[in-house]
Amino acid sequence: MIKTSSAFLATVLCAGVAHAAVKDEAALPPLQSRGHISWISGGIGKTQAEAFEHAASRYPLTLEFLLKPERKGAPAEFTAAVPLTITDGHGKEIFSATSNGPFMLLSLPEGHYTVTARYHGRKLERRVFVGHGHHRAVFEWTIDARMAT
Repeated sequence: MIKTSSAFLATVLCAGVAHAAVKDEAALPPLQSRGHISWISGGIGKTQAEAFEHAASRYPLTLEFLLKPERKGAPAEFTAAVPLTITDGHGKEIFSATSNGPFMLLSLPEGHYTVTARYHGRKLERRVFVGHGHHRAVFEWTIDARMAT
């Protein structure tokens, strides 16, 4: 009886995990591709943000876009519509897009890259290496009264 109950419980738990994964996939926007690069961008709203968090491990690179108020202790907020470019190790631009939300998950060939993102004319750069495993680059702009309008 105990073996049957354990097997049943394991089956129910696996089904629950599979259902959660399918639910997360449904919340993601469609995959886009250009050449050897594929990506998804979004994460607006709690459901989609959680789906992006769960999907991130399946992509070599995650980009995250945040605004941090000047006021001490104020929490950072997600932002969207961030224009970005990615250049390879030789300085050649290989990708450009505008984020559809605070997250962008990318699959691109192994290599060294520079990711440049802009918000209200202010440029931030992150150098990343895409290889085995998952890499994350966070772009956080401090916002002042000029940028808040």
